[in-house]
Amino acid sequence: MLGSAPRYCQRCFTEKASNVTFRRSSLRVRLRMSRFARLLSPAAIGTMQLRNRMVMSAMTTNYATPDLAVSERLIRYHEARAAGGVGLITVEMCSVDSAQRYQPQSLSLGEDRFIAGHSELVRRVHALGACIQPQISHPGPESMTDPVGPSVNVNAGTGWPSRVMDTAEIARVTTLYGDAACRAQQAGYDGMELHAAHAYMLLGSFLSPTRNRRDDAYTGATVEGRTRFLLETIRHIRQRVGADFPITLRISGNEDAYDGRELPDTQMIAPLLVEAGVSAIQVSGGVSHDRIVAQIVCGPGYRDGYNVAVARAIRRVVDVPVMVVGRIHDPDQAERILAEGSADLIVMARPLLADPELPNKLRAGNAAGIRRCLSCQNCIDSMLLAPFDANMNCAVNAQVGREESLAVKPAARPRHVLVAGGGTAGLEAARVAALRGHRVTLLERSQRLGGSLFYAATVHADNQRLLDYLLGEVRRLGVAVRLGEAVDEALVLREKPDAVIVCTGARVETPDLPGASGPRVWSGALLRHYLAGTLDPEEAARLPALSRWIALQAMPRLQPWLCPVHLRQLSRAWMPLGERVVVLGADLAAVELAEFLAKRGRRVTLAASAVVFAPEIGPKRRQEQLQRLDRLGVEVLAGITPVAVSAAGLEFRYTGRSATVPADAVVLAGEARPDTALADALRARGLDVHTAGDCTGLGLIRKAVEEGMRAACTV
Repeated sequence: MLGSAPRYCQRCFTEKASNVTFRRSSLRVRLRMSRFARLLSPAAIGTMQLRNRMVMSAMTTNYATPDLAVSERLIRYHEARAAGGVGLITVEMCSVDSAQRYQPQSLSLGEDRFIAGHSELVRRVHALGACIQPQISHPGPESMTDPVGPSVNVNAGTGWPSRVMDTAEIARVTTLYGDAACRAQQAGYDGMELHAAHAYMLLGSFLSPTRNRRDDAYTGATVEGRTRFLLETIRHIRQRVGADFPITLRISGNEDAYDGRELPDTQMIAPLLVEAGVSAIQVSGGVSHDRIVAQIVCGPGYRDGYNVAVARAIRRVVDVPVMVVGRIHDPDQAERILAEGSADLIVMARPLLADPELPNKLRAGNAAGIRRCLSCQNCIDSMLLAPFDANMNCAVNAQVGREESLAVKPAARPRHVLVAGGGTAGLEAARVAALRGHRVTLLERSQRLGGSLFYAATVHADNQRLLDYLLGEVRRLGVAVRLGEAVDEALVLREKPDAVIVCTGARVETPDLPGASGPRVWSGALLRHYLAGTLDPEEAARLPALSRWIALQAMPRLQPWLCPVHLRQLSRAWMPLGERVVVLGADLAAVELAEFLAKRGRRVTLAASAVVFAPEIGPKRRQEQLQRLDRLGVEVLAGITPVAVSAAGLEFRYTGRSATVPADAVVLAGEARPDTALADALRARGLDVHTAGDCTGLGLIRKAVEEGMRAACTV
């Protein structure tokens, strides 16, 4: 019958609907992929064919064996990045001389005995579709065994001075570079990277007039002298490995240091490097002989892509691919860099720690699902903390270096898991438990998720990346979220879960000072209640009239609209604090609050009984944090004894002398203490209970994420 609608059985209808859905989904993915068309397009470095233009930078991990060989842990770490879809992986520094140790558990290609381990690493990375190359270098002044350099240089990490190389040793080391390159070729690597950047290690130290004070043919005073050793090494390697083995060179385009090399110098020598046999140039920046290597592993104070303009200038004078590295965390920015012709390949380090699946997510059209790096610098600080041979880890991705022990595997038997607390640890625990197939209920006493991370994201915008990721994952995975429910023993027993993960946070203790209950005094908890719109009328009664009205009337109504971005904007217009503010506390929260207030025009004094501020973070981040306070004009008082809060301000004693810091407001940051009362009570009832986050002690994002994941992998 003409015009009649076709008839389908249920199976045909389902298949047709599925095909339509698949075609629409495929179209959406193709449209999203076109957003990163250049980044995802193939590229070549000499004979090396890459599946995309994303390159993983060499990063020290200390995952090798104590005798400098490839370990299973190191292989699994690289396998995760290869499986995530990156085009090229650069293995961390491999010493050309096994007698010259760079780190306690770094790598070497200084002897034939290392070839087998490297071959296995190459085989397993190739099986996952990525290319791989080692970074080859001599530690030079940075050696932990026999520091040696162009002149007497001081190792910033150990403080040891180097001895000066003579010309005979230079020739011997040049041969060692060639030997190591041949071993890399035998191991099956697709090419190699030569490290000559940052006035660091041996070649970089010879190349920089900052460190090279010689007066012979290798002098740092002339372009010819300071490039001689590097050019001799490149030519020797090229002669040994042949024309078909790509050599990438890592160099600082601008050393940005007193008496260091500047961009015109790099532009002048770049064509010489290509002529000698370099197949590609990776442009970095800065120097490494300052202890905090500020421009190499940089904090949020540096702009995104800070080496891009330098890379673009160098690309104009060479005819080989140019790579650029340096705080390129945003895939959209990476695409723009390629589109504008500033570079041919994008080198990423920390973004691929935070999310090894970054390339795959871009290809799948899921850029919003990427777990972003926070620039918190935990990765480097984790290796600077005692013990000295500490391994690298990532604050936002607990699986880094633990790819086997923290593998997220399907649960043998799906269970009902109740997560108490919606902060960082609770969100991560809920995410991982749901990924494993458990039915997850997440209970949070306030009207929003995020806990301390919400306020950390208010103070530092980079932290919002993690908050957005965790909230997105909890939504995507179908976690049942219930807000405004304070979890106690009775509630848990009514829910009858199979397992409980307690992430209810720490108990904050504030100093009991005379005058602490006055209208000028704010505790950390009081500030949080104020901003959350949950301030009790009795607590609000001691506030000035305007602050009291805002706390009780405005803030509760603003909650559905408020997010860290809005709070940052609002705080620039108004805060319930006067012009002069004293922050009493020594932990990171107090330090960051002092910075936050100073950026908003307050005259801030940071005071504490302790003599070390932010002890829970590493030395690199701590030094940069305190430098920012100094630049903002924050007065810092350490080792004081607070006495009272008066109408004049904070009264204190120091070495027997009494004094007062004038203040319109005093913030008592308080000290976080473990609080496992709920977990203990539930265990006493015989429940399967796990804990994570600050309820077991202060530990910031890194501890919360790791413990949340570990607990969820256990249930």
